[in-house]
Amino acid sequence: MAFKFDHLFICTDIGACEADRLVSFGLVEGTSNTHLGQGTTNRRFFFRNAMLELLWVHDTEEAKSELIRPTRL
Repeated sequence: MAFKFDHLFICTDIGACEADRLVSFGLVEGTSNTHLGQGTTNRRFFFRNAMLELLWVHDTEEAKSELIRPTRL
């Protein structure tokens, strides 16, 4: 079976202050994204063939919804 790595996400506290450390190492931060209806927000770093996403819950009620439950966030 072939495997292709595309996207790594790490769950963080609100604001993902860890991203500031990555920026201080020289990584360039992409735009942030709020996942409407999912209750999460992120800070992202893009690479040639992958993305690192630091993800946190900003709305616990949305994150607990029946629609999102199958994702197990």
